[in-house]
Amino acid sequence: MSLRLFFASAFGLIKSTAKIEATHETLLADFRMYREFEQSDELKEYLALESLINSAAFKQKKVELQHLSLRGSREEALLKELKKLDKNRWLQKYDSTLKSEELKRFEKISVSEDLKHYKELKAAVEIHSYAAIKKKGKESAEYVLYVEFQQVKKSADIQFFKHFRMSSALKNFELMKDSPELKRREELRNMTTSVEFKARVAYLEDKQKWDKTEDAAKEKRFSEMKKMPQVINYLKYKDSSAFDFFKKWQLVFEDHFDSHKLDTQKWMTQSHWANEALGRNFSQVGDLQAFTDGKNVLVDGKSLKIEVRKEKTNGMQWHMPFGFVEQEYDYTSGIISTAGGEWWNHGILEAKVKYSPSSHFIDSIYLLGEESSPQINLVEMGLKNRLGTLTKTDSGIHSECRSISGLKSGEFYIFRLEWSAGSLIWKINEKEILSIDLNVPSHTMHLNAASIVVSEPVGSLPHRFEIDWVRFYQHAKA
Repeated sequence: MSLRLFFASAFGLIKSTAKIEATHETLLADFRMYREFEQSDELKEYLALESLINSAAFKQKKVELQHLSLRGSREEALLKELKKLDKNRWLQKYDSTLKSEELKRFEKISVSEDLKHYKELKAAVEIHSYAAIKKKGKESAEYVLYVEFQQVKKSADIQFFKHFRMSSALKNFELMKDSPELKRREELRNMTTSVEFKARVAYLEDKQKWDKTEDAAKEKRFSEMKKMPQVINYLKYKDSSAFDFFKKWQLVFEDHFDSHKLDTQKWMTQSHWANEALGRNFSQVGDLQAFTDGKNVLVDGKSLKIEVRKEKTNGMQWHMPFGFVEQEYDYTSGIISTAGGEWWNHGILEAKVKYSPSSHFIDSIYLLGEESSPQINLVEMGLKNRLGTLTKTDSGIHSECRSISGLKSGEFYIFRLEWSAGSLIWKINEKEILSIDLNVPSHTMHLNAASIVVSEPVGSLPHRFEIDWVRFYQHAKA
């Protein structure tokens, strides 16, 4: 048993599988959203609005417009000037006279025949003195004109005309009708009653004037965009290193086994050598099972299970020096391989596997090349619980392995292999377990998973080797 793993597991030093998965899925979803938004027209719009709205010119324009009002404006000055003129007592008296019935009567009399006749009589009478007219006698023409003049002079209209002509009201009216004050007041009245002036005053008095501008609409749009999930996501990560892994590594292979049958575009149910040499599966000397062609590989929409069953069947086994020999087996099992399509050279291999070891079996996920050595075990459990490399030598099998017996049985763990040109690093739930930097394979390899029977199991069948998902990353292309 690995005491190191036992204590790490017992004291919570190995991260929770569920938390690692949740963090990964959340980060991956955020990354995909980030990438999609990064290429979108919405980001271009957002950045353009951000640049505009945060500019000094925009801020100054907004402040100026929000503080713009009628108070202190040219328009207010003109209105005040007009109000002052409207209160001018001489202009008020002028207005009163202009509207009066007396002025109308006066102007009517001014152009009347009666006034004209009065003036003619007056002119004729004033040629002679009253004494001279009286001396000529009452029968004289001059006296008759004088009497008529006196009668006309006493008429109501002529009396009113003479009185009003001498009044202060008419004198003020005559004085003001061509005055600069009256002209200015008329100019201001025309100006302040114009459509343009009224519209300008209404604009200056409108407390919502900023909200009605195109710039305010842009500001509102920017505010709304800041609440969009993709913008929040973008702002959260734009200066972060959180996505470095996804930027550096490209997912080139993945299977979550979430259908109800094995994806034969990704996997074949024979080993590479069985497919190449025999066209059917075979077992090694010492194996107690025969590999069926997929019958023991179960996919239920949640995970993949390689199932070992107790059932008699015939299978092929390699015997030196005879070659392949058919024999009877008491157990059946399964194998899957990517040899039919996926081979890789360097990268990161990850798999979520249920750790359920039994000493009667060897359950393993491993990488192999064109030759069966070396074998890189992502995880091996059962007879031995370990990870590392197995290499054939003249004296047997050389192993560079680390025990993982301290893990909790029945629990899922994420096993990870980081394979570079100079090293192999194994991790369980992000905790480094083993590192090798000598004799690191540099050729392409393919992925395999299998369950082998090495001793007679008692009351423990069917045995299931369960894999939740598997994926492989390689360096992203620039």
